[in-house]
Amino acid sequence: MTQDDPIYIQKQAPLGWMVFNRPAKRNAINQAMWSEFSKLLADLESDPEIRVIIFRGVGDTSFSCGMDVDELKALRDANDFTFSPMKPTTAAFDALAKCSKPTISMIHGECIGGGCAIALNTDLRIAADDAYFAMTPAKMGLGYPLKGIERMVQEVGASNARYLFVTAKKINAEHALRIGLVHEVHPKAALEAATIELAHTVASNAPKSIRAALKTIQQVLLSPSDRNSGAIRQWIADCTNSEDYEEGLNAFAEKRAPEFRDR
Repeated sequence: MTQDDPIYIQKQAPLGWMVFNRPAKRNAINQAMWSEFSKLLADLESDPEIRVIIFRGVGDTSFSCGMDVDELKALRDANDFTFSPMKPTTAAFDALAKCSKPTISMIHGECIGGGCAIALNTDLRIAADDAYFAMTPAKMGLGYPLKGIERMVQEVGASNARYLFVTAKKINAEHALRIGLVHEVHPKAALEAATIELAHTVASNAPKSIRAALKTIQQVLLSPSDRNSGAIRQWIADCTNSEDYEEGLNAFAEKRAPEFRDR
């Protein structure tokens, strides 16, 4: 994949970027892009030099307007009733949910439908003050998958999820911040710098500790009977027995910044 492709990755270690590159189409995501999504994410995830993965849209008006509606309409007009508009997204969202590296969405302009769902499935979401969000299946007559609804409820609560899905209304960045849909809001001109600074802050922390925390948070969201307490204990033990833990202790004692190596 190159920077001329509709979706591509960039590596600027320790940061990796997943880029939606259809500015003329408001970075709408078509079936070919959904198909490439998991493979490109796996490339970034498997690179030992990459510690944080950032998602962004090309241009300054749209993170992503979601699924390519023109493409969906063409399939519908062709009477292809075997095609489910939600099916191609499943593998992408599963890969994102299982990603072992922390993920950040850098959001400006519109973040709608499938674009909002991608952002929702990343660990951190940083928005420009011009960003706006909406979940729009009710405007298209679509039923939304259980996992997608579940993720929204986990992030913003049932009351806010109900509002977003039932009204399909756009909400601005400040509203999104209040309900937990985003974590930070910055002036548009400062968004990229703020996102990169946050990503470097995350990248400077101990990777094993971050993985253990993210995995344990996923366990907390399960019912107590479904939690894997043995795995949680092992994740904690892996941190305690690591070279990075020793480095963290030494750095604290020596009053210097630690240099973690994921070992």
